[in-house]
Amino acid sequence: MKFTVRDLVYIAIFGALWGAAEMTIGAYLHVVYPPLTYAFIPGLIMAAIGITIALVGRLFVPRAGSVLMMGLVVAMLKALSIGGVKLGPLIAIVAESLLAELGLALAGQPSRLGFVLAGSLAVLWCPFHKPLVGSILLGQTAYKMLLGMIGRAARLLGFDARHGIAVVALLLLIHIAAGGAAGWLAWDLGGAVRDRLAR
Repeated sequence: MKFTVRDLVYIAIFGALWGAAEMTIGAYLHVVYPPLTYAFIPGLIMAAIGITIALVGRLFVPRAGSVLMMGLVVAMLKALSIGGVKLGPLIAIVAESLLAELGLALAGQPSRLGFVLAGSLAVLWCPFHKPLVGSILLGQTAYKMLLGMIGRAARLLGFDARHGIAVVALLLLIHIAAGGAAGWLAWDLGGAVRDRLAR
């Protein structure tokens, strides 16, 4: 994973853009959608926005590890922000970056399909984040947290909580679709920006 100075500049720029989105749009979403009522909405929206920015950056730095490096820049910016160090969001950002890298590696050559896969895998982390990280950091059982999340999601989606499997399936499909759309958009947006700068 060797980067040129130009690559590092692009990594810093796109990492800073993602970080700025996290600290502005993300903060606003957490006020509009309180964590205890609509827990998955801010995470879903921010993961889709963040991975769109990172994948556009990947077109400018077409090397393995560049999305992870952008994620680390975002994590550093979040750690230095006014709210202080909150491990949960830092873990989410790094996990999303790693999953995007996995999707890009599985796809091989850069392609729209690879970006869609990378986006879907990255955003798919969101429903698993609270139960897994909550059980590690807060000592709560993942099962208990998952049940709470399913209950809240069921109410939001208009389902009865007893239809847990349908709620989980719908949640996963929503996240996969949002991530895929983010990857699709990133491929088009990144290509347009790159062509514009090449003129």
